[in-house]
Formats: sequence, structure tokens, C-alpha cells
Amino acid sequence: MNTSENGATRTRCPYFLQDMHACGLHSDGLYLPPRVHVLSYCLTPSYRDCATFERYGSSGNIRTDESARPPAGRRRFMRFAGNRRVLIRACTPLGIVTGEFEGNATTVDYSQNGMRIVMDKEIPEGSLVLFDFDNDFLIPRLQGVAELCWHRKHPDTPGNVEAGLTFKDHFSRAALAVELEK
Repeated sequence: MNTSENGATRTRCPYFLQDMHACGLHSDGLYLPPRVHVLSYCLTPSYRDCATFERYGSSGNIRTDESARPPAGRRRFMRFAGNRRVLIRACTPLGIVTGEFEGNATTVDYSQNGMRIVMDKEIPEGSLVLFDFDNDFLIPRLQGVAELCWHRKHPDTPGNVEAGLTFKDHFSRAALAVELEK
């Protein structure tokens, strides 16, 4: 029995790619876990005790829809280029603005799982942010919570920072999945 939309318990890791006997959590390729690991964690409800799952998958990024595309290279989801305005503000896991950080950003690309942005401020490490899209986005006024995954100096524009954000709220992922499939 896999996790259903109503939150029932999974009997195996949602990131285990059965056909390839590989872990799909690693962003820099596929991890081929040893057989004993697969039997102890990947194919059992104990997958939450796996060190790889704790590090990369336990933060709410579990794909619950079976139609999600499997990883191909580094990316799990198709990206769409687009320069859209978005307001970024530091927040709590519930989306309550804390006032610690705020800035305007522009998207470089986005997928149903997250977005890459450029802005003139650096987002503090490990930040959760509330994002607010303007009326020019696919879904006008879309708002949600995202987590900073990475950031670096923008290669083309000194003084700007490029950052990758992963959506943390289920609504944003589900809404973009529907919109991007059109």
C-alpha cells in the first residue's frame, strides 16, 4: 500500500526507482544502494530511517502523484524559462512573515517543484521564504512557502545573486503541476 492522497502509510520509499534499483533523491546523479540497504530501507516502511532520505527527502518533498516524471539526469521535473516578478520574504514553516528578510526577485525558470530566481540580495542560508507572484504569472497572485536550496553570485551581473528555491507547500506544487501540463 502506498501513501494515498488522504495520508495513509507508505510501505516503501517513494524515491526508490524499482526498475533501476536506484535512489532518485540525489541531485547530482543516481545512487545505487547496496542490496542490504534496499532490503532494509528502500522496500520497507523503515525508509524514513535512511540517512539519504533524512537528508534529502524528509523535508516534505515526497512526490505523491504516481504520474510524476522519474529523474532524468539531475532534474525531476521539466523547467520552463520565464522572467516573472516575485516578492520574497522570510517566514515560518506556516508562512507567517518574520520580517528578517524581504526582496524583489525575477524568476529565471520554474517547475512544479521550485524556481530559480535572481535578486540583488542574498537569501540567508537555510531560510524559508514566502513567495508572492504578481498578476503576470501563470496563476495570478500565487503565494506559497519555499526553502532555499542553493545560492551563488550571478555569473552575468555582479552584485546580483542567483538562488534555487524548492516549494514546501503542497498547493503550489499541485497548482503548478496542473498549469504546466496545459
